Parts: sequence; C-alpha cells; structure tokens
Amino acid sequence: MNQYFITGVSSGIGLALVKQLLLQQEELTIHGCSRRDPGIDDPRFHFYNIDLSEIELLEKNASRFFKVEPWDFKRVVLINNAGMLGDVAFVGEQQPEHYLATFAVNTLAPIIFSEVFIKLFQHTEPEKIIFNISSGAASKDIEGWAAYCASKAALDRFTTVCAQEQTHKARPVNIHSISPGMIDTGMQAKIRTASREQFPSIDRFIACHQNGELLSPDVAADKIILLLNQRELRENPLLSLRNV
Repeated sequence: MNQYFITGVSSGIGLALVKQLLLQQEELTIHGCSRRDPGIDDPRFHFYNIDLSEIELLEKNASRFFKVEPWDFKRVVLINNAGMLGDVAFVGEQQPEHYLATFAVNTLAPIIFSEVFIKLFQHTEPEKIIFNISSGAASKDIEGWAAYCASKAALDRFTTVCAQEQTHKARPVNIHSISPGMIDTGMQAKIRTASREQFPSIDRFIACHQNGELLSPDVAADKIILLLNQRELRENPLLSLRNV
C-alpha cells in the first residue's frame, strides 16, 4: 500500500494527479485537500476541506491531514501542489492581505506540511518523497508578480536546505522542488486578464496560449508521476518538467 498526500486537488495539476494515480496499477490511498471538493467518487480517495491561507490553522490542519492508519505502506508521498498567483499589481499598489495570503499558500503551507510530514515519517522504513510544486518565476523578475516570485523563490531555498539536511539522516526523506512550466490552468487564464499597465509581460503569455505552448495538466501530472517512479531522473533538489 502506498500513501499519497496532495494539496490543491480541486483543479489543475492537483486534480490531474489524483485521477491519474487512481489509474495506476498499485495499491494506494490518496489524501487530498483544497477549499473545494473535487467530487471524486472512489473509496481510495479521502478529501479534506482545508483553506491553506488560514495561517493560524496550518499546523492543526497538517496534523489532521497526515493522521493515517494503519502504517503498513511501502511509499509515502507529499505533493505540495496548491498555489496562488495573488493580485497582479506593482509593489506600492497592493494590500497587506495580498502578501499574507500569497505567502501562506505558496510558502508557509508547504513548509509547515513538510515539517509535520518529516516529523511523522522520518524514522519509518518506507520510501519518503516530498515534491513542492514551484515555478520558473522563482528565478525570474516578473513585474506585477513580486509576491508570487518571492514566495516561490523562498520555497525553492527551503527545499534545497532541507534536501541537504536529509543527507545526514539514516532514513532520508527525498525532497524536491519542481518547476512545471506554463500549464493551461485557471491561473494562466487569470494572468491573461491582467492589465498591461500592471503586467507588462502580458503579451508573451497571451502569445503562448494562442500558439498552443501551454502544457496540459494531464501531461504535467504524467511527468510528475514519472519523476516519482524513476529516482534516477531526480538527482537534484530543483527539477523542471521541461527536462522530463
């Protein structure tokens, strides 16, 4: 039996991952959380209604999310997939709530969930994997996206430090940050509605959509599952689906 914990399962990559994992030829249980129920009717899938922007409840929700029995599994996986773009606007034209929510979902939630996950499973025998879904924006300066870029950059640095720490452990957790590239999701649709004044790069994103350059969530999920199953493809803590 394998156990999977996936955040942000109501749409996009998260939903695609759940559906595709359920088609795999393996015994598994999937625990998924989001604000909206994805409506998956399968006894192997367990849904948790969790709002990751509620900072004060992150530790409590993480403990509830990982409370599983029995512990007779061969692999345990956490995929911190949930993310939010936040408001597209220049610094100086934002509200504090924008920064709090964006960092809560993109940075604090995966950090707290990773912390609780590692505490629970560090000394257990199963293969242990954490995938943090990051973004190419973590290493780029994109005007109008200051909070998004910074929150994903912080997630990448957390991941690399944690990966280095795990080299000292007898039963290490394999942790990676994955840049998926441009995916055809609701976030991309929101990006294309931004004003050119607040988002000078909008023409490039519109062109990528019109030219069919966006990866589908199903293809992205396929690549992530491939990374899960082929350890030789994930030698570095920072990974990109463009190379899979």
